Amino acid sequence: MGTTGRRAQTGSQKLEPPGNPGRFTRAALPRRGGTIVTMSSGAGGGGGGYYNAAKFAVEGVSEALAGELKPFGIRVLIVEPGPFRTDFLGRSITMAATEMPDYAASSRRHYRETNDGNQAGDPDKAVAVILRAVDADDTPLHLPLGPVAHAIAERKLASFRRDIDAWRAISIATDFDRR
Repeated sequence: MGTTGRRAQTGSQKLEPPGNPGRFTRAALPRRGGTIVTMSSGAGGGGGGYYNAAKFAVEGVSEALAGELKPFGIRVLIVEPGPFRTDFLGRSITMAATEMPDYAASSRRHYRETNDGNQAGDPDKAVAVILRAVDADDTPLHLPLGPVAHAIAERKLASFRRDIDAWRAISIATDFDRR
């Protein structure tokens, strides 16, 4: 079971929670230009449970929008920030009520408690880079912000490349045999 159709043409509220980029698409289409900026996370590619899954979904929807909106002169910029000194690790985040001992070694709770207010990223510099990307002639689709986000993106790309290379001969042999 699934639903297909361009995001801008799909008006079902069931498919579009508040803040979904599809809402902005319908607002931007009549203008025939501009840039939709979505906020993902440098961590959006894996780990971290629901937060990372939601950010991974933002990336997927945004990538689909980018292809759909390009003919209309509308660009999409996915901002993927690393840790910036904002309120994100403070009152803006909700932690799981319980923490399983098996996860204690990689505790997000410990990270939050020891890093809130100590993040290296400067939000003013991040905004300046985002605005520069929006104004650029060659606005990127993905914009990792900060060294941590770049390191995460590089690890993800390297892992993806290893998987592709290791399984290429086997995974491409899936067409019907030619007679």
